[in-house]
Amino acid sequence: MGSLRFGSLAGAVAIVSSLFLLFLAACGGGSKPPGPSPFPAKVTLNPSISSSLQVGTTLLLTATAQNNSGTSIAPVFTFTTSNPGILDIAPNGFACAGTWNAPLYSICTPAGIGTVQVTASALGATSAPTLFFIHPPIDNITISQAAPVNSPPPACPTQVALPAACNLKFNPTNRCLSENQTQILQAAAFSQGVDITASVGPFTWSSANGTVVKLTPIVNPDINVATYQATASPSAPGQTQVVASASGVFSQPYNFETCPVQCIALEVGTQRSGDTNFVASKGTSETITASVVDVQGCIVPKAPLTWTSSSPAAITATCATGSETCTVTTAQPGAAAITASCTPPTCNIGFPLNPLALPAPYVPQPVYPINAISGLVTGAPGTTSVLTTSQDCSGDAFCNVGIYDVSTSTHLSGVASQMPAPPNSLLFDAAGDKAFAGSEFGAFSIAPGNFGGTTSPFTFLPAAGTTLGLVTGKILAASSNGSTAIFSDTVSTPNQVYVVSSSSATTPLNINSAIAAAISPDNLKAFILGNGGNTLYVYSSLQSLQTYSLTAPATSIAFNSTGSFALLAGGNSASNLTIRNTCDNSAVNLPITPALPGPPLFLKMVPPGNVPMGTPIIPLTLLPDGLDFFFGVDNTGIDIIATNSSLLPLPLPAGPLSLPTLCPRPVVLAQTPTNPAVTFEPIHINIGFGTFHPINFFLSPDASQAFIVTSDFGVLIYNFNTGAVSRIQLLNDAAPIAADIAADASLIYVAGSDGLLHELNTATALDQNQTSFSQLANSNDDFCFTGNNCALNLVAVKP
Repeated sequence: MGSLRFGSLAGAVAIVSSLFLLFLAACGGGSKPPGPSPFPAKVTLNPSISSSLQVGTTLLLTATAQNNSGTSIAPVFTFTTSNPGILDIAPNGFACAGTWNAPLYSICTPAGIGTVQVTASALGATSAPTLFFIHPPIDNITISQAAPVNSPPPACPTQVALPAACNLKFNPTNRCLSENQTQILQAAAFSQGVDITASVGPFTWSSANGTVVKLTPIVNPDINVATYQATASPSAPGQTQVVASASGVFSQPYNFETCPVQCIALEVGTQRSGDTNFVASKGTSETITASVVDVQGCIVPKAPLTWTSSSPAAITATCATGSETCTVTTAQPGAAAITASCTPPTCNIGFPLNPLALPAPYVPQPVYPINAISGLVTGAPGTTSVLTTSQDCSGDAFCNVGIYDVSTSTHLSGVASQMPAPPNSLLFDAAGDKAFAGSEFGAFSIAPGNFGGTTSPFTFLPAAGTTLGLVTGKILAASSNGSTAIFSDTVSTPNQVYVVSSSSATTPLNINSAIAAAISPDNLKAFILGNGGNTLYVYSSLQSLQTYSLTAPATSIAFNSTGSFALLAGGNSASNLTIRNTCDNSAVNLPITPALPGPPLFLKMVPPGNVPMGTPIIPLTLLPDGLDFFFGVDNTGIDIIATNSSLLPLPLPAGPLSLPTLCPRPVVLAQTPTNPAVTFEPIHINIGFGTFHPINFFLSPDASQAFIVTSDFGVLIYNFNTGAVSRIQLLNDAAPIAADIAADASLIYVAGSDGLLHELNTATALDQNQTSFSQLANSNDDFCFTGNNCALNLVAVKP
């Protein structure tokens, strides 16, 4: 009995324990937490809000669901239509704009026309309804401008005073829109000539370039559905095309234009300060303000300007696109011209096309400021480095050439780095971030910061479709920021020019015997002298290659300070100078009497605000509007050419101006602001050394001195203030072979015929340091590893 009673008690305890555990389980204790709720709290139907379907077509409806914790779940959905006779839905969610052949659901037969509401539901939750518009087949769609209900607002009603350089007349027009104006566009759909717009429902609006126009569909507030209309608001200046679509049918394009920029005024400091030049110490900053005016005479807010410095190593202009102000920093002593242009394809969009067939000045064109800002930076010179190498085995693919990165602080050559191909030319970009080496066997870029490190400083420049798969030829030009470089291959048959871009593939051009090139400051175009200088080629990524025959050979090219035109040394036998506008490549006739004795061999733009006037050389005070200076050198002396470029023929009339066209801009020889104006004819200064042979030419940042490196007289220094000529003779009576100058013009580095790199101090006129190069290992030469006789003859100073 006791055993039975004990056993009965044990059984009772077991039963109680089991019930307790069940109770704990029911309370959640000792078990895993429950999974996500399978019940939807929100159902979303796709398409949502509204959709348009042509009768007889089908569309797969889908839905998504979330539970009360926001977790996505996948219940089974049921789709419901408010009128199955117009829109029928199969169990799998396929909607038929008509009726299905149930139960097969394989044929959709067109039926009625009208609007239907559709919902998706699951486990008690239902989506918001989607309104479907079932309509006849659409033949075509047109776009027109809706008649305004109220009078449209005038352009820029609160316009502030314009800067003097862009004091343009207010010119209201219906050809384009300024910032505060809008258009209502309306779409119309037709079926066999019948307007069915009302049954089509919402249209989809799009543009070829969304930066020119902002399209906002107009919504019917009663049903929260977009209508057949949209508001078009102007944005970035330029032209684009607008398209409306419904049920897979697209309209013919509607042409829309945000009023193009016609004038840019740059000033130091705030607007209407009138200052266009500054002098600053290194390590400081200056603010430049741009006033941008469109063809209606309205200020363009946040115009997408392209900011550029001609010498970013001295004055850096890293300014955001769309900024009305630019803070430039003065990294080291030197000089630069800072410009801000309205450059396609980001500003005055649509160039070079004119789909609207509009007359001037509504055709989008590149627009450049009236004046660039001239900056002069003072301070103690810094240190840099000099790349030195040899081109003596440039025709030998098996020649291994060394390059030295010489520090200007130690004047020691260091260890040579073997280049990947024998070079034939060497050039730094103006920022000093990279150098380019030309070669018959593969041109390459050089990152000077990688010398002595674990990463190679050399990178080959690819060119698809060529024999080597690489760019070949001599480096002719590099853009100021190094993003574009021009190479000329005069060895391969046929000759080629390569345009190397960091943002796109290399572009080969069939140009014979290219001898010189220059890239516009805004990087829009490259002017290239081909056929030995007898033909000007103009390259742009936005246009096909343009060709212009010259009446006489040209030798060099320089763009002006703003980038609005290029000056060619030669190209015209009557004047020995040629001007071409950047915007349309058109020639400018400059009657020069008397003509220069010959085309300059070297030509440089000088920031106009840094050139002293009222001196014995330039006794006149010239009109500042659009003033530019160019200095050139031939084998007897120095040439000075000054021009004025303006929106209108100079001198400008008093009062507000009216602009007939954006391009081309008139260019004339510089003149005084007096009445009558006195023209400053180009001058040639014979420096009194007979005939010499220049190999390079430099100017001091303040344009007070010219440094002419010659192969027969050393370095000749001409002082523009006094007219005096001095000379720096190289130690050992060595003849200069190649030369380059520091950004602050304090030091010139010359490859001498004695094999040494000579450091010339321009202030003391002394050859103050000489750097020698050690014989390479397993070689009898300083520059070639493979036994060739290679001498120092390529020099490039890092800006």
